[in-house]
Amino acid sequence: MPILPAKWRQIGLAVASFREYMLDQLADEKRLIAEGKPGSGTLMSNLVRASEARHGVAGVNGDKKTVANDRPHEMRPLSVDEILGDIFVFNFAGHDTTAISLAFSMLLLVAHPDIQDWLSEELSFYLETTEGGKWGYEASFPKLKRCRAVLLETLRLYNPLPGVPKYTGIQPRIIRSGNQEMTLLEDTLVVANLNALQTHPKYWGEDSLIWRPSRWILDSSDDKRIGMKTRLARESLLTPRNGTFIAWSEGARSCPGKKFAQVEFVATMAAVFRNFRAEPIPKIGETPDAARNRVLDVVKDSNVELLLQMRNPDSISVRWSRRC
Repeated sequence: MPILPAKWRQIGLAVASFREYMLDQLADEKRLIAEGKPGSGTLMSNLVRASEARHGVAGVNGDKKTVANDRPHEMRPLSVDEILGDIFVFNFAGHDTTAISLAFSMLLLVAHPDIQDWLSEELSFYLETTEGGKWGYEASFPKLKRCRAVLLETLRLYNPLPGVPKYTGIQPRIIRSGNQEMTLLEDTLVVANLNALQTHPKYWGEDSLIWRPSRWILDSSDDKRIGMKTRLARESLLTPRNGTFIAWSEGARSCPGKKFAQVEFVATMAAVFRNFRAEPIPKIGETPDAARNRVLDVVKDSNVELLLQMRNPDSISVRWSRRC
């Protein structure tokens, strides 16, 4: 509609284009499966298979045809709208959450040059070549524990999702905490408060509100008498007490994109911080320490707009320089 603002019309076009593209993919997947082929092996392929149940098959032309019956709590086939909704959620959740985590981590590293050096120490040792195309997943990812520690610590304090919604299911659930017992009725929505859980001093120590990635590294040593290879080989990642860190949720419905997000994050850290360092550009008359404190203030000045976001990240300018 011409009377609508240009941005609204743009959103409408994007929604229509996304739907059309997804419907084309859906039709292609159903054709491949009907021909007895395995399909593309993508998320869409899995969703199409889930839509084919013994009761029938969902349509592919954007209709709301569904073959589900009305009996609650039974596995039902997916309708076209449900498939498209799932695809949208996976695209939205997988893109924005990782991007937000990267943004917070980058500025936190800018404010902590010592952590940058700590990261670079690991990256330089394990990634001997500067050519990123030669960094294999199997050979590199498991060794880069410090990179993952940066991600885990950022998610502990600045998780994009302020809470994780869960349902009790078809029967009441009993939860226990110490000597206390509470019964939750069936079909009850329960939202775990990530911020409170993941900063509780009982589980994370008296410095629980401090961003300190090294807390995730066990057997870490600064003893220079021990060779770098031995020091890094001894390091292992902390496994938090069950239920105290649920950045990707837990259980059967935990985030399916967890490993992808970790690999994407580690790859970005490796590409950026192996050979470069970052520092905030001070304002006129501002000392380097004051500039770093200003970066931390910007990181802490965050609010939830569907997801956690910094209010004014553009106020920080960063200078990149190559490591010697």
